[in-house]
This record gives sequence, C-alpha cells and structure tokens, in this order.
Amino acid sequence: MKETRITKYIKSLIRNHKYMTTEDIMLVLERYYKLPINVPSVYYKYKKIIRECRQEVYKERRREKRRLNNEGEG
Repeated sequence: MKETRITKYIKSLIRNHKYMTTEDIMLVLERYYKLPINVPSVYYKYKKIIRECRQEVYKERRREKRRLNNEGEG
C-alpha cells in the first residue's frame, strides 16, 4: 500500500486512540479531508484502506511486543 498523507493519518488515528471503528474513522476523514463518504465507491475504497492500515498497525504492535519480550529474556 502506498504511504500517502491520508494513510499516515489513518494509521495515527488507529495508533493513538483506544479503538476507533471504521465508521468513526470515516466520519473524521469526511470532516477533515472533505471526502464524499456517502458515495458507495468512495466508502468501500476507504473501508479497504482502513482495514489494511489496521492490519499494518497491529503487525507493528506485535513486532514491538515480541522485541520487548526477547530483550527481557536475554
């Protein structure tokens, strides 16, 4: 996935908040980036992007947790 300004923003939202649903993130994008979320093609496009960003962030968290556990043992 291309690292654009919006994907960086979505990742920061996912990282910095306890848990934001996809709809919550969509509303924030609609407000700040003026995305026409009520258009189905835009909605599904960003829904897919949010899912990919969430997977990447969670993968980073697992990697970091694993790294910290390995340092504690060694």
